[in-house]
Amino acid sequence: MLNPKFYGNTQAASVQLASTRVPSAPVHIEGTRKRAAESSSKVITVCNQKGGVAKTTTCLNLGTSLAMMGKQVLLIDFDVQANLSSLLKSDHCDSFYDFIQSGESDLSSYIVKTGHDFWLLPANSRLSLLAKNHMREKHFEYMLKDQLAAIKNFFDYIIIDTPPSGDFYTLNALLASDIAAVPSQCEYLSMNGISHIRNMVDVIKAKANHKIDFHVLVTMFDRSNTASRVIFNKLNHDYYGSVFSTIIERDEIVQQSQILLTPTMAYDKNSRAGLQYFDLAKEIESLRCA
Repeated sequence: MLNPKFYGNTQAASVQLASTRVPSAPVHIEGTRKRAAESSSKVITVCNQKGGVAKTTTCLNLGTSLAMMGKQVLLIDFDVQANLSSLLKSDHCDSFYDFIQSGESDLSSYIVKTGHDFWLLPANSRLSLLAKNHMREKHFEYMLKDQLAAIKNFFDYIIIDTPPSGDFYTLNALLASDIAAVPSQCEYLSMNGISHIRNMVDVIKAKANHKIDFHVLVTMFDRSNTASRVIFNKLNHDYYGSVFSTIIERDEIVQQSQILLTPTMAYDKNSRAGLQYFDLAKEIESLRCA
């Protein structure tokens, strides 16, 4: 259980637990590091090199759904655009970059309680400096994983939002994660983004001895569109066995809830998107228990 001081605090939680465009980072991994001890917590990176595929929407509503199921959930905004933090009214808060710069040892003091029964490690514009300042350091790709080690056992799920690229941030997130969830519209260019993430996951498995599951999530699906149905079939062919059964269909309720800075699940949990994100949470929970 989390320390009681973690509850009910809308400011930086005090717990005793434990674009400026940045240059792209190569997929460089030290293969000699030992794996950390196994944890019951599941860390999920939501990523795709293509933008506009509902990464942030998926993080927010998957996290909300798991929290509604009684799970302890931490969302990490690791995208310098800070859209997830904006939707949770926390983009003014300190970020992972500020924690690293502080020299402090307790990441939990930078985690904030949201109004939706889960926690958030926010992003802000300064997060873009993290790659610039640290990308040439040895083991830079393990920065996030190393810091999560002290707090991850206090959460059932940690879900990481990433930028639309395969750079420093996505590599750090994937190396900290058990699952790579790749949202994709049923569009040709989105499929290219999936392929890039799949390649990163394969390199991570081969060179870092890091076990990570890869799953594609179909988002904003339009059953009435012939091209969407063709791409949907191709995704299931190309990534057979690695596509979530749950499909997130296009639903204007998502845009309405974002205008009000509210998770779709909290705005209308019985909407089509709300029900489908809850189904996704149940599917992920079944993977965790398998």
